[in-house]
Amino acid sequence: MNLLGRIFGRRQPESPAAAWLRRRAQAEPAEVVEEHFRAIEAHDLEWILATLTPQRARLYSGPTTLDRRRLSVKAARVTGVTPAPDAPAVRVPGYGEQQVLRVEYELELVPGEERRDPSLVEGPQWAYFVLVREGAGKPWLIADWGR
Repeated sequence: MNLLGRIFGRRQPESPAAAWLRRRAQAEPAEVVEEHFRAIEAHDLEWILATLTPQRARLYSGPTTLDRRRLSVKAARVTGVTPAPDAPAVRVPGYGEQQVLRVEYELELVPGEERRDPSLVEGPQWAYFVLVREGAGKPWLIADWGR
C-alpha cells in the first residue's frame, strides 16, 4: 500500500499469496496441490512459492529455473489426487510428517514461440507430489514432485 493509502485508510485487496498464507495451516495435502496449480495458472511467483517448502522454493526460484512464473502455462487443472503410500519417494529430513500423492493434471501451454520452458508438456499427465509438515497444526508444503 502506498503512503497516501495508509494515511487515508485505504486498503489494497489481499493478494492470493497472502490469503493462502492465512489459511494454509488448515489445508489438507490435496488442497495444497490444487492451490499450487491455481498459483501456476495465475503466474504468481509469490503464491507458487507459498505452497513449497523453503528448500524447494530456493531451488524453484534459482537462476537455472527457466520459467519461474510459469508464463508458458495457459491453463493448469488438477483432475485427480490419490494417496500413493507405495510411491518410490525418499523421506524428507526435518519434517515430522510426510505424504505422497499421485496427482493427475492437465496443462495447456501458450503457443510454441512464446514458451519459456521447453521441458513442459501439454495435455494430461501425472506426477507424484511429496508433501511434508513439521507436525499437527503446521501447514503441509510441497517438498518435491516427479516420477
